[in-house]
Amino acid sequence: MLYLYFKERKGFDRLFKLLKQKYISLNRYSGTVTLNNITPEESKDLSNFFGKTISIGSTFKTSFIQIEKKLKQTKYADFTWSELFDKYFEAPILSKKDIKDNFKKEEIKFYQEILKQTPDKLKVWFKSIIQTKNDIYQIFMRKYKKDKKQFKKELLNLLKIIAKTEQNKPVSLTFLASISLDPHFLDLGTSTSNLFFKLCSSYYNKENPKTTIDKIKFLSDLNIYIDNISNFVIIYNLKSDSALVNVFTKNQEPLNLNLSNLSQIHKLDTDLKKVFIFENPSMLPVFKQYNIPIIISYGNPNFAFYKVIEKLLSTNNEIYYNGDFDPEGLIIASNICEKFPQIKLFCYHKDDYFSSKSQNKLSASRLKKLDNITHPNLIEIKKLLKQEKLAAYQEKNLENIKYFVKKTLKRNCNMI
Repeated sequence: MLYLYFKERKGFDRLFKLLKQKYISLNRYSGTVTLNNITPEESKDLSNFFGKTISIGSTFKTSFIQIEKKLKQTKYADFTWSELFDKYFEAPILSKKDIKDNFKKEEIKFYQEILKQTPDKLKVWFKSIIQTKNDIYQIFMRKYKKDKKQFKKELLNLLKIIAKTEQNKPVSLTFLASISLDPHFLDLGTSTSNLFFKLCSSYYNKENPKTTIDKIKFLSDLNIYIDNISNFVIIYNLKSDSALVNVFTKNQEPLNLNLSNLSQIHKLDTDLKKVFIFENPSMLPVFKQYNIPIIISYGNPNFAFYKVIEKLLSTNNEIYYNGDFDPEGLIIASNICEKFPQIKLFCYHKDDYFSSKSQNKLSASRLKKLDNITHPNLIEIKKLLKQEKLAAYQEKNLENIKYFVKKTLKRNCNMI
């Protein structure tokens, strides 16, 4: 048998491997191959087959057609390359095109199976992702190629979770993650969480959130919260349809208002129609004496903070914000104003900076964070931070902040 002739002679081994590579590359049995530095075995077997001397150490070129011509002169004249290759390599040889076609068939079958298990309300949208081959589909492809089985499991869980968000009822992120039987399935920063945000952005036609603050706000828009107890905001002197809030206001006490509380509250308002937000809790004891409505954002705003602001804006309150003068503080202020353009920044001027400047030096990496700050009312402080390289804090700017609050209250009284 022809394949045994080549198989039993080791001098043909490298030649057949090169021929195989050529076929895979071109998807046809044609082309030339080159053997460099011919070995003694190759010299002997190739010389006998081609009927000419092929020296040890030389370079030898041949082609499919030259081999065919030689075989046509033998009893194997009716051979076929496909049969020869299949038997020689003991398996069918697939070209790049064959591999690509097979991959496509398997991929189509894969998504058909996913589609069968996709919740009905998501089917049209999911099918559009596969058909348009958008950026989400590119993520699918990377995950599919890496681990098809794992990706299928992740994708089916994500589709179930997205269908659950359509109920538009308050729900915790942990509860949604539990659908996958993995409590960390939607932990911020994980690959499954990132894909969740991508898919939700597409499904709800929203911008894909990048920062943690953006993600928290995105989730809040879908009535999803991260933690309904530890996710809280400090409020003071607000009034509400909730007896809880009103009792604390009546007794002039601050309230740690968590999401569990907020789920029972429909309205938040103030008598003054003005609310002052401070970044740091240390500001609360100082400004309680003015009997003004106060919110403490406690650094990065969370879901509870956003919910309180939304409720206060809906009752036509003017809202003022003041925070620390460091890169992180300016980013917080910028993000708050981006989400709620109605909020007014106060005491963000040159005099405020120099009144509150500390000896806390800012590293180059922290200062780099300022590059994306573009809010016009933050530019002056941004430039000063880059110039002085020293942070400044609310607590050292009390006199200027007090002056602004008093002036605002006086203006309010004059209006009345």
